[in-house]
Amino acid sequence: MALTFVALLSIVSCALHAIAVSIDCSVAPLSLPWSNITVSPNGLAVTRGIELGIGTPNQIFSLRPSTTLNNTRVPNVLDCGTQSNISCVGGKGGVFNSSKSSTFVVSLKNRWNGSAADTEAATGAYVYFNDVIDFQANGTVLGYPLVLNSDLVSGPEAGLPLGQNSSFLAAVTQARVAPSSVWGLDAGDRSLSPRDGKLVVGGYDASRLQENLTTFPLGTWSNKQPCPLQVSVKEILYEAIDGDVYGLLPPTSGSVTGCIEPQQQRFTFLPSMVQKFAALSGYDSSYPGLTFPTELRPPGALQITLDNGYRTLIPNDHLFTPQRGSDQNGQYVVTNASILETGIAYNVDDADADVQLILGGLYLTYNYLVVDYDKNQFQMAPTVQGDQGSSGNITTVCEPTNLIRDPDISRPDTPDADGTSRAAAIGGGTVGGVVGLAVVAALCYFLVRKRRRGRQQEEQQKRAQQGHSPRAQPELYLDERRPSELALTTAPSLHEMPDSRNEKQPPSDPTMS
Repeated sequence: MALTFVALLSIVSCALHAIAVSIDCSVAPLSLPWSNITVSPNGLAVTRGIELGIGTPNQIFSLRPSTTLNNTRVPNVLDCGTQSNISCVGGKGGVFNSSKSSTFVVSLKNRWNGSAADTEAATGAYVYFNDVIDFQANGTVLGYPLVLNSDLVSGPEAGLPLGQNSSFLAAVTQARVAPSSVWGLDAGDRSLSPRDGKLVVGGYDASRLQENLTTFPLGTWSNKQPCPLQVSVKEILYEAIDGDVYGLLPPTSGSVTGCIEPQQQRFTFLPSMVQKFAALSGYDSSYPGLTFPTELRPPGALQITLDNGYRTLIPNDHLFTPQRGSDQNGQYVVTNASILETGIAYNVDDADADVQLILGGLYLTYNYLVVDYDKNQFQMAPTVQGDQGSSGNITTVCEPTNLIRDPDISRPDTPDADGTSRAAAIGGGTVGGVVGLAVVAALCYFLVRKRRRGRQQEEQQKRAQQGHSPRAQPELYLDERRPSELALTTAPSLHEMPDSRNEKQPPSDPTMS
């Protein structure tokens, strides 16, 4: 009976904690720089991305944001052989060695607390687990859901999940590391005049907005359009070598639906568009995909106009840049200054029907994103270029009625007849009824937690005597806002790094995104 009572108090306190999170907007937004991160123990491998410390002690990762992922996938150390394979580790943005983390806990997939939305590749291997995750000084989450991803055929798909059913967004809001699941993204600048970016969860950086935000509805996910941030592209113009301006869209297509996706850097156009661009830019097919001799730099810039008139200009010095790739230390450097590569993937051997138009990180260099899945919308505004300082103007976006999103796509909220979420209605009605219970339950919560810690300490002491390492339970809660156990190693003076990539592909391959 005593055990049942304790368990009941734990459940009640957990429920009250969830309610408190849903109405507590006093938590500061979580700010995560998008910058160069050292990801190898020897300090040589540096990758541009969002820094996460995973495991105990921390193993450092640099992950690129992805709206098509809903779970945090990390590459397996076995894909690189060992962590001493610096070029491989740097190219992947870090690798995870489960044997090096004392808090690593494997989980059955159907009992795992992550999202069920992500699909698995037929050639991939996936291990579902929980571990500690640190955001450096910004907070800590215990029992965080992760996926150890290995694919020797097509390469592992690693990234920080920002999809509609993101377990990352659910975890940081439940753990009170961020006030809401709304997120703002400044992709920074990957040109030869680089600038770090920033991901803000629970708000956005108002200092980066050059104009008022323009609102777009979320797209409908499908095999043809596998992304939430969809826009209707009305026109893409390019100034050719003859000085005239030409449209790249197929003449009979009208507007084309495109995905905005920060995980890849380059544009992906329809193959017929790439063929037209190649002809207009004077591309010589004796050079590998859309590369040019430096002395024959093509003229012109890209102008992209959406159906609602929203317009973006990609200037010439960003559209054509010196050829870059990963060196022997996994660092992204200019590998051939005599060759220019284009910010457009070369896919002329594919069919238009098999290709999704994608506006990647190069597009987001010039456009700030604010995404609110609960409102079924996202917003964009032209980005203020140049260094605005490290602090910015972080603006909180949080409504007291917002409920924590369930990361499991198989269990969506059921709307009532009036269109409101049933979960929101229940949550709002429950708050008034449990105020009196909250004081008692809160006291019980701390007593239960203290008792649980005492039992965990006793168990750890027993295991230590037996030669075993303690294991964390896969429960999401905030430990405290503290720095991670492993501080960031100072990176070399380098500001331009790649996203995670398949190590088997040549670093300078111009089709790399």
